[in-house]
Amino acid sequence: MADYLSLSDEALAALCKADDEKAWNTLFQRFLPTARRLASRVNHEYLEGQDLAAEGMIGLLSAVYTFSPDAKASFSTYAYACMQNRLRNALRTVQSKKQIPPSRLVSIDGAFEPPLVSSAEDALLHKQRLQQIDAIVATSLSERERTVFLQFASGSSYQQIAAQTGLTPKAVDAALQRARKKLRQQLS
Repeated sequence: MADYLSLSDEALAALCKADDEKAWNTLFQRFLPTARRLASRVNHEYLEGQDLAAEGMIGLLSAVYTFSPDAKASFSTYAYACMQNRLRNALRTVQSKKQIPPSRLVSIDGAFEPPLVSSAEDALLHKQRLQQIDAIVATSLSERERTVFLQFASGSSYQQIAAQTGLTPKAVDAALQRARKKLRQQLS
C-alpha cells in the first residue's frame, strides 16, 4: 500500500480502470475527506451527511471511468468537479420531489462509501459491491441507458447529455428513468 500512496491521482485512476483493488482503496481513502467536506457544506432536511458523502464518492467513481489523461485538467480537478456535480444533481432531485415525505426516503448509509479498510474481508466486500453495481450497469442497461446513466452520474445535465449524444432532452429523461427503474429492481 505504501507504494500506492506515492502514486499520482492520474496513475491511481489508470490502475483503478484496470481493476486494481489497492489503487481503488488508496484513491477512495484519498478523496473521502473531500467528499465529506463537500457534503458538510450542504444542509438539506431530507439528505443526511453520509448520503451526501456517498453521492460524492459516486461522482469519484464516475470520474475514474470518464477521465481522459489527454484533458487539460488534472484528475483531482476533474474528480472534484464530478463530485460537486453529483451532489448538485442529488439536491436537484430531492428538491424536485418535495412532496415525498421523509418516511418514504430510503437511506443508502454506507452503500457506496469506501470502507475504512480495517480488514482484508472489508476491502473484499467493498470491492464485490462495486463490481456488482458495475456488472448491473453493464448487463442490465441498454447501450443508450448506460451512456445516459454514466454521463448523468458524472454530473452532466439533461441538456449536456442531449448535446453529446444527439438525443432530445425528453429522450434523455426517458432513458434515465428506464435505467433507474432497472437499477432499483436489480439492487433491491
